[in-house]
Amino acid sequence: MTTGTISRPGPRATGAGPGPRGPLWLAWRRRRAALLAGGVLVLALAGYLAHQRTGMAAFVADHHLTGCRLWQDCGGRRVGSESDRPTALAQAYSHLGTYRTPLLTTGRLMLALPAVIGAFVGAPLVARELESGTATVVWSQSVDRRRWLLATLAVPAAATVAATTLLAALFTWWWWPDRALFDGVAWGTAVPFDAAGPAPVALSLLSLLLGTACGLLLRRTLPAMACALTLTAGALYGLQWLRPRLLSPHTATANAGTYPETPADAWRLDSGYLTRSGGRIAETGCDSIADPASRMRCFDRHHLLAQYADYHPLGHFWPLQWIQAGICLAAAAALAAFCLWWIGRRRG
Repeated sequence: MTTGTISRPGPRATGAGPGPRGPLWLAWRRRRAALLAGGVLVLALAGYLAHQRTGMAAFVADHHLTGCRLWQDCGGRRVGSESDRPTALAQAYSHLGTYRTPLLTTGRLMLALPAVIGAFVGAPLVARELESGTATVVWSQSVDRRRWLLATLAVPAAATVAATTLLAALFTWWWWPDRALFDGVAWGTAVPFDAAGPAPVALSLLSLLLGTACGLLLRRTLPAMACALTLTAGALYGLQWLRPRLLSPHTATANAGTYPETPADAWRLDSGYLTRSGGRIAETGCDSIADPASRMRCFDRHHLLAQYADYHPLGHFWPLQWIQAGICLAAAAALAAFCLWWIGRRRG
């Protein structure tokens, strides 16, 4: 007679599968509190942008200002009047000034966002792990260094792209449809250009990689944060210097003594005088002469033939946006490749 062994079933496992694991899950678990807090701040700013846009859109629609240009007659209505009392159109234009300051302030806040991401997210991302020795412990558990770095970067990079895309889209929605109603806001300047479209998204991702590279090289959190801030500020100023040169500007000319006409929505870059030899002179002092005949003699004395004005038309806005974004993304990809190469060759 044979006796069989009856196995008693153990407690049933909770969960159908093995569950998330690996470096990517570890990266999420370690940073989820900071990511959730950052998400709350991003949603708060997004709500403010949406509130400002909907309020301004309602005001523009109620006062029939769609398609108008600030402080110009529109739709048969006049800005000025024969009496001292302001017209309804002038009052509406004056009220629009209450939206200009919030737009510029929010744009400047978004301008600082890449630097914040680079210094407070990118720099500590690797530097803190190296400084505390946590990375060495993870690597000792048969985790490939490149895989660890990719997992460490993946979650913050995805969060950076998602957050900045949302904010940039809302800022563009606020500014772009009624851009002609914002007094003195040239579209090629830092605000709004670096707060709208794909440009801030790509710059934020580049800043994240700059901070990561600083942390990887310096291996200390505070120096890496200072490095990221400096490099991001340098990248921002460098892009602002490069931007007018990314596309060939248009040039308008007129007779000497007459300022050339440019489109009202153009981004004006430079102006001056053209000499008979084809040279350019920025300033001569002739314009300050009141007498027309004396002014013309001044032009002849300086051999001036015409006046010029260089500008980018509004049609250059989106090409410039994508070119600048492409530069930032290419630099970010190069930095990511460098970080992977560096951590792969590093020992200890």
